[in-house]
Amino acid sequence: MFHAYLVVVGSQAIGVIAQDSGGYRFFAIKNAFSPLEDERFDSAEKARSAALDFYRDADPPRSSPLSLATC
Repeated sequence: MFHAYLVVVGSQAIGVIAQDSGGYRFFAIKNAFSPLEDERFDSAEKARSAALDFYRDADPPRSSPLSLATC
């Protein structure tokens, strides 16, 4: 079974997390998140957490919620 999750910040979709043979990969919808595309994660939650950390570390800091929805 294939699993994919849409990652949303506020009302903006920023990426998709998809399961592959090596774990989970993040695919950026917003260019600002493209540095995450080269990483593999053990779970969709770890990928979401990495996107949230990346979002929080952005300059300037942001405070919109980050959600994970099944596609």
